[in-house]
Amino acid sequence: FSGDGSEICVQYRMAMEGQERFKWRPGSKPQLYGLSRLGAAHAAGYLIVSEGPSDAQTLWYHDLPAIGLPSASTWNEERDAPHLDGIPAIYVVIEPDRGGETVRGWLAKSRIRDRVRLLSLAPHKDPSELHLADPKCFLERFKAAMESAVPWSETVAADVEAEKRELWTRCEDLGRSVRILDRFADELSSSGLVGEERAAKLLYLVVTSRLLEKPVSAAVKAPSSAGKSFLTEKVLAFFPEGAYYALSAMSERALAYSEEPLAHRFLVFYEASGLRNEFTAYLVRSLLSEGRVRYETVEKTSEGLRARMIERQGPTGLLVTTTDVHLHRENETRLISITISDSQEQTLLVMLALADDSRPQINFEPWHALQKWLAHNDNVVSVPYARALARLIPPVAVRLRRDFGAILSLIRAHAVLHQANRRRD
Repeated sequence: FSGDGSEICVQYRMAMEGQERFKWRPGSKPQLYGLSRLGAAHAAGYLIVSEGPSDAQTLWYHDLPAIGLPSASTWNEERDAPHLDGIPAIYVVIEPDRGGETVRGWLAKSRIRDRVRLLSLAPHKDPSELHLADPKCFLERFKAAMESAVPWSETVAADVEAEKRELWTRCEDLGRSVRILDRFADELSSSGLVGEERAAKLLYLVVTSRLLEKPVSAAVKAPSSAGKSFLTEKVLAFFPEGAYYALSAMSERALAYSEEPLAHRFLVFYEASGLRNEFTAYLVRSLLSEGRVRYETVEKTSEGLRARMIERQGPTGLLVTTTDVHLHRENETRLISITISDSQEQTLLVMLALADDSRPQINFEPWHALQKWLAHNDNVVSVPYARALARLIPPVAVRLRRDFGAILSLIRAHAVLHQANRRRD
């Protein structure tokens, strides 16, 4: 039922066990169960969120303010989160199964998480099982569980520390290296990339800069068949998939509507032509300059046309490959250019590399673990010689106002990469 008590959807139980236990009546649109009872939650100052309508009914039986998820995976942030606005504390029952992990998954992305306390009823699975065990002691036991509930922030912090320790065991040798980029270049060379050590190191630093508040964006430029995409793919292989989002092209509004996370991540286009749509290019420029995209549109709803504000959070870096010597003038100054050699000497080196089929297999696990470990750190870097460096660069072009910021960001990315060897004040 909706908040005013009118019927929204109907779910049938088809069986007690098996996969097809529930079925929605045709035309039903799943909603949070018990919206009409949110007034009690506002009065009490807290709300209990359980998995399943029957658990919500159990909690209502004991006069506790609760709502039920139709299932663990049916939370819809845009639809459901506004209903919980203004409720100071939200207790979310986490069941000890896959459903509990699913709930944790959407909570991690939800705006309600800072008000959430995770509630475990172990050794019982859920409120209904706790009630059946001893109805007379239910309220006492449930309130004891509420007092022991752990705030989401504390749970996340503990999980992050545990993950960091595990990641560090997999990358410590690499993380303590004094010259990580040299080790990177050596392994890259053994994989078949030759003659582009400088470009590869620079590109590795560029992608590492995603961890900063101002990532460095880049365009890898070269004539057709010179190996720009090959270089980019080889370098990206040293990063976990969560570090970047690679595309060949996108529709003009995909960047606004996509649910793919963009914060502290690189958007990779394997041809700059994928950005030639003016609206797409505008959204990308907004993402790079402002660190987010805010796009207002109008959508058709059951109540007529309604304005909707879509916001995609960065910061995000852009990496493109292109055969163009110059890009769109509005984009050109936002990217540094990494040029791939098209010399005869480089062509010979490439052919010799192609002729060699005895390349060792690279172990990417320590490299991926290092980048994941770095992503868990604060990554705040000070460059004490920044003013001295600024005075050494002749101010001959206006675009240096952006380029100098990119230089500082690359220095910071290098410090972040080698942070296990750096002192902290």
